[in-house]
Amino acid sequence: MKGTTPPRSMVASEIRSIRAEPPLRRIVGRNWTKADVLVHDIDGTRVAVKDYGARALIVRHTLGRWLVRREVAAYEAAAGVAGLPRFHGRAGAFALVTEWLEALPLADHAPASAAPGWADRLAAILDALHARGVALGDLHQRDVLIDRAGGVHVVDLATAIVLGPHAGPIRRWLFDRLRDQDRVALARMRARHAGEDEDEAVAQVGERAARWYRRGRFVRRWLDRLRGKPDAAAR
Repeated sequence: MKGTTPPRSMVASEIRSIRAEPPLRRIVGRNWTKADVLVHDIDGTRVAVKDYGARALIVRHTLGRWLVRREVAAYEAAAGVAGLPRFHGRAGAFALVTEWLEALPLADHAPASAAPGWADRLAAILDALHARGVALGDLHQRDVLIDRAGGVHVVDLATAIVLGPHAGPIRRWLFDRLRDQDRVALARMRARHAGEDEDEAVAQVGERAARWYRRGRFVRRWLDRLRGKPDAAAR
């Protein structure tokens, strides 16, 4: 019925020919490694097609394929977790389709202007993902969307790791590492929007997570200096 969310099989049959119609909107990837997001209408329902098809040949056949495969696995493992866009399926080797969300990234909200309680709702989403064995590891403010009703959503699972039922020690270590990184990201976002000290907030996550955060920040600063970028801490 028009205006309702179509069953998954219906969407799967439609997305095979989705590129035959021009998108309602195109959000171009921020750099040569990022997918474009194409907004389409399927029988009255808007969907987002995350597509690496416009990237260079070598990028879409290596990074593009790999990231689509990882993101599909993460959405499938997290099926039913509230706060994620509904996953509809793949659209070929270089693209996947999810529900389109009418919402703004947390990055577009000035400090203290986001909907009250957003951080607690984001924490609940992360806890549910971790309980399913999914850790994001690269959560940024632009990946956290807040809709007009104050609902919080997480998008972009391309770098997520899925623990799986038969994970070995290395994968378990990596999952723990990325789970800590998710918690650090949440602590930093919460502190930034509350006008509090980020380092103190990270320290509250736990010594192991804070230690990895400090190491990662040191490496990023070192790499920025090699590339001639100014030290953010000095500005």
